[in-house]
Amino acid sequence: MWNAMLIACAQHAHTNQVFSLFNKLQTGGGTVKPNFITFLSLLYACSHSGLVKEGEFYFELMKTRYGIEPGAQHYSSMVDLLSRAGKLQEALSIINRMPIEPTESVWGAFMTGCRIHRNTELAAYAADRVFQLGNVSPGLHVILSNSYAAAGRYEDAARARKMLRDQGVKKETGLSWVEEGNKVHTFAAGDRGHARSKEIYEKLEELGEEMEKAGYVADTSFVLRAVGGEEKQQTIRYHSERIAIAFALIVFPHNDRPLRIMKNLRVCGDCHTAIKFMSKCSGRVIIVRDNNRFHRFEDGKCSCGDYW
Repeated sequence: MWNAMLIACAQHAHTNQVFSLFNKLQTGGGTVKPNFITFLSLLYACSHSGLVKEGEFYFELMKTRYGIEPGAQHYSSMVDLLSRAGKLQEALSIINRMPIEPTESVWGAFMTGCRIHRNTELAAYAADRVFQLGNVSPGLHVILSNSYAAAGRYEDAARARKMLRDQGVKKETGLSWVEEGNKVHTFAAGDRGHARSKEIYEKLEELGEEMEKAGYVADTSFVLRAVGGEEKQQTIRYHSERIAIAFALIVFPHNDRPLRIMKNLRVCGDCHTAIKFMSKCSGRVIIVRDNNRFHRFEDGKCSCGDYW
């Protein structure tokens, strides 16, 4: 029960509440003692709030006070924490000192940090190490491809995706969905197959004009292929989560109701910015659960503090 509360608070970015709960567990938990999942929750909370010193403290506390030997998941969380904070060399040092063989998730966390900070050289180094593991998930191929594309190295990006195709594996399609009563409405990027598609795109255009007046400028670096500037703007404007939000605004017009959107992949950086503007311009609370955490957008701000 303690762990359930800890991870729930961590996923909703209530980081101080995570620390408070852990302190209560230590002082008033009775016979209950923190276990390896407890510390995973703490490291997760630190990683998604950029709290490097706190993460390092709990990582050491786990070993010194409670005698819990870190597993691959703990190392993955520490690498994620350092990599997201831009401390890529420190993250790599932890990987090289691991007493166990680094797993796919450890390298994936490192490559994600390389992607965020556009260090394609270290991402390529990590990819070489990953491929030595044998068969790996499509996600790692995609991270490498995206790192190259974000740096404008489109030929290298295409080569990374070709490796994926050669293995007969396809990248998971990004989908977003909204529940309306007992029906689920699912959307893909650029989707025009919905019965209310015309209304949805009209709502997107209307909202887009308001967003631009409020100061929104599309960040087309998240369009990970070599196309013209106008096409990049069109591509990113119709990502699945934006279509789902436009649909939700139509079917749930009352302002007192939060809009709840689900997504099977992580929200891209530009969509995260766009949804902040959507919440401000529409006056609505928009809750997006991607494949990693919950984002609560309200009045132009997100509960994650732009760190996810």
